[in-house]
Amino acid sequence: MRRPVGVTVVAVLILMTGIFNIGFGIWMMLAPIGNNPTVTDLFGNTQEVPGFYLFANGLLSAILGLMYLWLMSLTLDGSATAYVLITVLSAINIFFGLLRLPYGWGVILVSAIILLMVNTRSARVWFAQTA
Repeated sequence: MRRPVGVTVVAVLILMTGIFNIGFGIWMMLAPIGNNPTVTDLFGNTQEVPGFYLFANGLLSAILGLMYLWLMSLTLDGSATAYVLITVLSAINIFFGLLRLPYGWGVILVSAIILLMVNTRSARVWFAQTA
């Protein structure tokens, strides 16, 4: 059976997310080298971000990126596990996108598109095959 186009698009989006998370994770792990970065809060106060916090979050982001790469390979293989994971992660992303409104519209839109593409008839047949 040929892989549906929607499944391939979802796999590419997952690949891009994985690469972004790995790159962002490495950047965060390397950020504490030298002076710790500072952030400015809503009231204009600058606060220093601890190096351990940046390193731990960067490590978790890089691990998440590797998990996304694993999910991409499952998606291309047509695994039923990938279908469940993609559906759950998209629903979680929509929920957290709603909590970040008005800045979460992009996440909500992309996650909704992924949900629609994964739930087409051809995609469900693809994910129902044994890998």
